Amino acid sequence: MKVGVLYGKEDLRIEERPVPVPGPNQLVVKIDYAGICGTDLEFFKSGMTPAPLPMVLGHENVGTVSAVGEGAMDFKVGDTLLCGPPTACAQLCPSCRRGETNICINGFRATAGIGGPDGGYAEYYLVRDVAHTMLIKVPAGADLKEAALFDVVCVALHGVRKSRFKFGDNVVVSGTGPIGLSAIGILKAAGAGKIIALGTSPDKFPTLKAYGADCCVNPNEVADLGAEIRSLLDAEVGADVVYECAGRAASFKNCVRACVRPGGQVMVIGTIQENLDIVPGGFSIFEPNLDFSFVYTPDEVRIYLDMLKTGKLRFPDMVTDIISLTDCVEKGLNRKDRKGQLKILIDPKL
Repeated sequence: MKVGVLYGKEDLRIEERPVPVPGPNQLVVKIDYAGICGTDLEFFKSGMTPAPLPMVLGHENVGTVSAVGEGAMDFKVGDTLLCGPPTACAQLCPSCRRGETNICINGFRATAGIGGPDGGYAEYYLVRDVAHTMLIKVPAGADLKEAALFDVVCVALHGVRKSRFKFGDNVVVSGTGPIGLSAIGILKAAGAGKIIALGTSPDKFPTLKAYGADCCVNPNEVADLGAEIRSLLDAEVGADVVYECAGRAASFKNCVRACVRPGGQVMVIGTIQENLDIVPGGFSIFEPNLDFSFVYTPDEVRIYLDMLKTGKLRFPDMVTDIISLTDCVEKGLNRKDRKGQLKILIDPKL
């Protein structure tokens, strides 16, 4: 079978390996789609990962069970599964004992395609520990391409659910990638008052509006972003809740300094990997609530799949490209022209 193995900075190689055979409490999943995540891009560009290289990337996987090891009693050949991050860790750390599996202290090193176990950039993927891996059955009839969006959608879903958002609240979503787009769709479905999207790619604005954004603003093209937000809200103050989804320092600054109302909330969903040059005294006098969210829980994946099955939540056209495993560098990780690109899926069958 073909696999995509990261060896170092901008060095991902397509190799041939034997199809894995499951041992006790293991599964083999034939991959239908593996999503290319921003984390994969960072690993490819930097050559730095939480685990030693080489490693097969891919932690956003959907596929069909092709072989079941002894003891994996809850699954059978033919089941279609979403294969995500770990559930409660084997060590039952304090976070997992509280049911907060998304902030498990052992989570990164147990996540396939991130922490060492090989991931789903492959024709077949070995689930090494069924008991401690998030394996969610996909309802019959669900569009597997939309099901494969579970990682980005549920990152946004977790952030919205953790926030203080209430029906009718005015919101700002900063970031126009798949997570920001997901947040807009979720907030629209949840009854947001006015939704303002901030982004620096105007070519994405029509899609953002189609998903529920009332207004789109390029913060680089307005002299006073705070005044622009207040004008669009027709209010004396900013938004009730602001969602940082870009994972960028400049986006974070805009959220806390210009977008949120006094006493409102900024929910940081994006993972910011830059130093923040910011003076808290410039906004702390207005007592904004600053909170953070990270990934998602199994229940939130099930919520997404249920809403997808019933048509209450849809993300048409978010998948802009489906590429072969052989093309995952040229047309995915090292793609030069990203205009209009949202989510790229790898189909190893191509």
